[in-house]
Amino acid sequence: MVDLGKILGAGADISKLQGVVDFIADHKDELEASVQVARDLPAFLRLLSSGLADAGTHASKAGAALAGASGATGRVGDSAQSLAAISSSLSSVGKLVGDAAIDISKVPLMGGPSRQLASAAHAVADTQGTLDGLADNLKDISELLDTVGNALERLGTTLGATGREATKFVGT
Repeated sequence: MVDLGKILGAGADISKLQGVVDFIADHKDELEASVQVARDLPAFLRLLSSGLADAGTHASKAGAALAGASGATGRVGDSAQSLAAISSSLSSVGKLVGDAAIDISKVPLMGGPSRQLASAAHAVADTQGTLDGLADNLKDISELLDTVGNALERLGTTLGATGREATKFVGT
């Protein structure tokens, strides 16, 4: 039999060593589970780092699709400008129709057509107001899309960097 006193040196407290042995024996199942976790950790980190990097790529692409002149932001903003231009044209048409209604009302027996033209001028003005509101809403949506797009791009960059850092832990 091995003399632990000789191996550990004179004055070694063998009872402490017995405590360690007892601990290992008492917690054998937990230690085995911990060893299994340690074995599985590299594969998990590879999967995690790959997933983070992929998520980063997709978030960046989604952000780019939303933000900027070529993304949804630009298209919605262009639509807002087009509606504003249409609204401006309708305003001019409404003014012309309203002026014509006033002029026609001065002609004898033209009161009916004059009122119809005046009514048409009001309808054009109402439509123009609705288009202005729609253009404003589209402009607001464009700004929101740009904010979300930029945030997604930043998220993508961060996720990609996190994935690359996680990869360093497993050496791949």
